[in-house]
Amino acid sequence: MSAKVVTIGQLIQKCLKQAYFLPQKPSSYSKGYRFLNDKKYRMYDCPPSSLNFDRLLYPFRHLPAAGNEIPIIMECKPPEYLQQHWRRWLPAFPPPVIKSLDEGLQDDIPVITTGALQGIPEEKHSVHPDILYKLQLKSSIQEVGVLCPKHMDINSVSFPCAVKADLSSGGRGNWLVKNESELSATLRQIRGVCEWKDGVVFEEFIPSVKEVPSFQFYLHKSGEIFWVGTTSGGFINRFAWIKGSVDWDRQDEYRDLVHEEFTLPISNYLLDHGYFGLVTFEVLFTDHGNYLVDVNPRIGGDTTHLLLARHIASEIGLKHSAIFCKNKHNNMTAGMLVEKADQNNGKGESIIAVLSTMDADKGCESYLSIFAKNPEEVQQLFHQLNN
Repeated sequence: MSAKVVTIGQLIQKCLKQAYFLPQKPSSYSKGYRFLNDKKYRMYDCPPSSLNFDRLLYPFRHLPAAGNEIPIIMECKPPEYLQQHWRRWLPAFPPPVIKSLDEGLQDDIPVITTGALQGIPEEKHSVHPDILYKLQLKSSIQEVGVLCPKHMDINSVSFPCAVKADLSSGGRGNWLVKNESELSATLRQIRGVCEWKDGVVFEEFIPSVKEVPSFQFYLHKSGEIFWVGTTSGGFINRFAWIKGSVDWDRQDEYRDLVHEEFTLPISNYLLDHGYFGLVTFEVLFTDHGNYLVDVNPRIGGDTTHLLLARHIASEIGLKHSAIFCKNKHNNMTAGMLVEKADQNNGKGESIIAVLSTMDADKGCESYLSIFAKNPEEVQQLFHQLNN
């Protein structure tokens, strides 16, 4: 495996000689969606994203660094102009091999999924869906055996308190409540409006948080760990993740910071339960201790960005970058957005990689990775793209 170019397929292939990668996520509220988990493996994503988000925008963002070692199966292929954009500005990464869902689900080759899916057979999951679902529950974090916020019983909640649906998506299903009245209103929303009948976690509030980095590694069947990287910042309202910044010069520092305290216990816990694959975890850093607050055994929202950043930092020298998620561009179409990114990249001073984009009712939406010489330029390029 090249130290300069690492693909998702390369990582998977060390564990599975044959596999498919299905980058679409499950939903429990998106009616008419192919991967609706309405009876089993339920996920709190109320209100749901649009069908186009689930079928296009969300899965496309995983493709630029997917590689060609493991075929991708999905409902729709990205438009040719987006694939051409990837080939032009990310030439070291081979174009993905994309097949239809029907083709990928008719044989006995295992499928790497982002979560447990009731719509495909248990034996097709690379990790049994019952195990995968359990490991993704927020209530399971306590089992890892490291310092994490205390979970409380509903009858003994202290305020302020974080209220979390046991499995959620896209920042939904998470609230910070400050008193009994807010708690009652939140539970009415969860149980009444959204009819969530599954678990709810009541978590102690941790004050004086300095930083909440997101750490990512690939856990092989052998127990070997490949460190993918770390992003920092990018949360709004404490829970919704919309941006992750990367300083490649600090990657070793971040890795070593959590290796003994969190990475090894998490990997041992997951291996003991039969999991292998990509893992993302988040840690609250405070003056009075570091707390594990999330473990996601699945491909992360910033996996592709980190794999691209590894190559671009070492080969091109652009060591500062950020991924910008769920962007709305009201003044241009998806094609215009890609064209504008191409124009910037032609100057040879920075790279704007459009990971995914789609036309919306007004303008277009996107996931973007921006690489530049310093963090100020990264932010400036993002604002210029919208203006």
